[in-house]
Amino acid sequence: MNIDYLDDPPQTGIRNMSVDEALLESGRPVFRFYRWSEATVSLGYFQRYEDRNLHVPSRLAPLVRRRSGGGAIVHDNELTYSLTLPYDSSLSAKRLLLYEAIHRSFISVLGRFGIAAELSGVERDGKDVFLCFQRLSAGDVVIRRGDAVIKILGSAQYRNKSGSVLQHGSLLLDRSVAAPELDGLRQFSDSSHDIRELVEALKIQIQKDFSWNFQSFTTKTIEQTVAFLSETRYADAGWCRKR
Repeated sequence: MNIDYLDDPPQTGIRNMSVDEALLESGRPVFRFYRWSEATVSLGYFQRYEDRNLHVPSRLAPLVRRRSGGGAIVHDNELTYSLTLPYDSSLSAKRLLLYEAIHRSFISVLGRFGIAAELSGVERDGKDVFLCFQRLSAGDVVIRRGDAVIKILGSAQYRNKSGSVLQHGSLLLDRSVAAPELDGLRQFSDSSHDIRELVEALKIQIQKDFSWNFQSFTTKTIEQTVAFLSETRYADAGWCRKR
């Protein structure tokens, strides 16, 4: 299967969320890596806007609201991915399988970088916990430190009316001053790994695991939709404060 591939430079939260949704609405199968130009908080779709004040270290960070659910994420020293699949893809309806399959690809690559990660087999009640990475669901990617189980990668999904799916997730690379309580890969490894090497290894692994052939893609064909979503949704205070 041919699938479009996009590797974006660091961008704002408004831009990143707009591109993800524009890719979903395009109906194209696209795998995307992206990063953030500044520490940014993304609220899960169902979270209350006022709750962002519960997390003091990130109060001054820009805020966006995601289409997907779950807890808030402080996007800073991380690698983010997204995958959009049309409604007629064989994987679109397989929610848990899609989570675990992508996460297993990440686990395989992290192992080659000397980091022993695994899928979480348990859930930690965290519906009232603000930060996503302090919640735990079966299928999250975790690292064990003694008796502690520490979440290092989590994903979330959103489905549009046509049944197409957007799945995106964050891999923590290092601590952020906006979320100092969360460890990243750097805290579990004696070596500093180049993000370009990590992205390339993940790109190869995901193509192998899914039998996909990545073909280069640019956002040129969706820029009009990206601009519309940026202005009318993700940059709109009403959207951020809707709950």
